[in-house]
Amino acid sequence: MPRNRVKYCDALRLIAIFSVVMIHVLAMYRDTYIATNKLYYGIVTFFDSLTRTGVPIFFMITGAFMLSKKEDLKYKDFIKKRLPKLCIPFLIISIIYYIYNGYINKETVSILNFIEVFTSGGGVKYHFWFMYTIITLYLFIPFLKVLVQNLKCNDLKILITIIFIFGNLLNTINLFTTKIGIPLFSGFILNNLIIYTNYVFLGYYLYKYEVKPEIRKKIYIIGVLSILALPIADVFYQGNTRMDVLVTATSIFPFFPSISIFLLFKYNYNKWKIPNIIEKFINRTTPLIFYIYMVHVLIMEIIGRIILKWWVPSRFIENGIFCLLQFIMTFSVSYIISMFINWMYNKIAIIIKQEKKRYENSHKQY
Repeated sequence: MPRNRVKYCDALRLIAIFSVVMIHVLAMYRDTYIATNKLYYGIVTFFDSLTRTGVPIFFMITGAFMLSKKEDLKYKDFIKKRLPKLCIPFLIISIIYYIYNGYINKETVSILNFIEVFTSGGGVKYHFWFMYTIITLYLFIPFLKVLVQNLKCNDLKILITIIFIFGNLLNTINLFTTKIGIPLFSGFILNNLIIYTNYVFLGYYLYKYEVKPEIRKKIYIIGVLSILALPIADVFYQGNTRMDVLVTATSIFPFFPSISIFLLFKYNYNKWKIPNIIEKFINRTTPLIFYIYMVHVLIMEIIGRIILKWWVPSRFIENGIFCLLQFIMTFSVSYIISMFINWMYNKIAIIIKQEKKRYENSHKQY
């Protein structure tokens, strides 16, 4: 493993990508039961609640590393170094999704329509909201780094708390009060980008500062209670059409479970006797996670279509087996495809670097 890698953070990345893939696989089954069987819907949502730390952890890992880096790059150099790694693969894979959607939906595809869809904010596919958010955050990372590195520990904790209260907490209260016809605090709620930025702050804080054992214990308890409360609250909130407002990172429910799992891995990962084969798998998977995130929805839909041609589950237990099978196959195929994408990207990067060096050397001669 390279020296600059942090083992528990790499393990958290793997947990996060497992969680995100499972979120999207489970969504179909939540849709299946939301209007027909609230008990089954609640059971599926409970398993779904176990995966909802995935997205916050991605933001937290970003904060842990990007805000703690000591590199002193000019803003334009930072952008040139970081954004192409996100934007170029994102654009290419969005084109692939766009063509696939056009084929499946029998719609005419065009460059103009792609540009319209791609720049709309929602993107070509629903999970690409994360890409727009993380790219936007990267534009502000150099400024956010200056902010947090000049704040004292307690001041940063106060900032995180304020954003949590005016973001996650008031947003959740507003959702429930709106449900009963008395919308409260809508004028005070921070927008989603600020809430996601708070997870970036949180990751930096948890990575850099120590958390006392007695505090960790309380956070673990609140985290478990949040996971148990989420399916109950969600069943109460939902109508006959699924709305994922309570399970997303902008509500209060994933907040403390995300902190809990980060702290659990930070303080215990090196104590656990992780088999060598798992360590190797984590090391090999870490460079692929970005690509797995982008391609897995396409793979999931294709695999789902293929399986349904041979087997249409009808009972709850059969749907559970179908779900597990779809998850395993989706992750496995996405993993293989991501290995190829990563290999191609590295090859192209090497060629570009060599050509740039050759160009510079040729100009030096003159």
